[in-house]
Amino acid sequence: MTTANKQTPFLMHMEYRVSLPDHDWVVAAKHKLIPSVYKAIQIQPNGIGNSVAVGYSGPTYIAVRSGKHSSSTAFAHGLDFETSLEIPEFEEITRNVIDKTVKPIFIFSVDGGPDENPRFQKVINIATHHFLKNNMDALFIATNAPGRSAFNRVERMMAPLSKELAGLILPHDHFGRHLDGQGNTIDTELEKRNFEFAGRASAKVWSQVNIDGFSTIAEYIDPESSELDDEILLKKDEQWFCVHVRTSQYFTQIVKCMDTKCCMKPRSSYFSVIPDRFLPPPIPLVQSSDGLKANERADRESHIFPSLFVSKTINWSDILPKSTRSFKALPYDLYCPSVQSELLDRTCKVCNIYFASKVM
Repeated sequence: MTTANKQTPFLMHMEYRVSLPDHDWVVAAKHKLIPSVYKAIQIQPNGIGNSVAVGYSGPTYIAVRSGKHSSSTAFAHGLDFETSLEIPEFEEITRNVIDKTVKPIFIFSVDGGPDENPRFQKVINIATHHFLKNNMDALFIATNAPGRSAFNRVERMMAPLSKELAGLILPHDHFGRHLDGQGNTIDTELEKRNFEFAGRASAKVWSQVNIDGFSTIAEYIDPESSELDDEILLKKDEQWFCVHVRTSQYFTQIVKCMDTKCCMKPRSSYFSVIPDRFLPPPIPLVQSSDGLKANERADRESHIFPSLFVSKTINWSDILPKSTRSFKALPYDLYCPSVQSELLDRTCKVCNIYFASKVM
């Protein structure tokens, strides 16, 4: 090419030889690995009112399970949480510096699937167990509305984890073939060994990933001990539930009471900030000709919600619309658009407590 034409655009043809396996379908039923990913988020000190103080960085724990011999359940996630409390890389976030006790307040942001939905009874039972076992002041479980799971902080760091598996082929028969010609298992013990090899191989790859300067800890979970035992769970009755638990469509709160015969002395300043114990429902405000008012629940397009600290200073009884007067206790879902028709049916006629599910 001459010097005069060096900046001239030109078309180039290139050929690549691509080699891939002949098929990519599942070898046999449930022949897959299930990674459960947990990320602890660092919160900057003295960042009250600053949304940037809650970032996206922190250590990651991945529990890899066999899709054939284990499953993703509330009991499995419960075991993983207890494991994370013992991981040194998580200690700065999960434990107090001086006495190494588990911190008094935990907030879980989850996907909302059936194994971790905050309004499902098994999930609440597992959360109650953690709350009691670790003497927490408050425990919160939140999920995003359908279609908005991308806002989950774990989802935002899946890209670097997925990248490490690109091009990685995990053999299903490393120690020998455990399937017959129809894909049926003919050797269960050999099958478990093959799953374990694949699980440990993927865990080894992920354990080498460093995200924003924080470590990733991955391990394969033995199917024989992959869940919490229901027999060891700390359980409470319905009366305790009514005093300590508040549920909503996407958010569950478990909070200590002030009765020292029931709950131990608070370990944090939570009750100085939220003296009513439970976080109040988000209520939108509008400046009208009659002054500050809460929006009508049907005007969802114009909803503007104040901060928690602003809402705590407002006397809501003076500015709520007439449509809310049928509630003696305002449900957290008061302005949740997807459940407006169910609010009254979900509210107990005796205690006036709102329950996110009628089977509770």
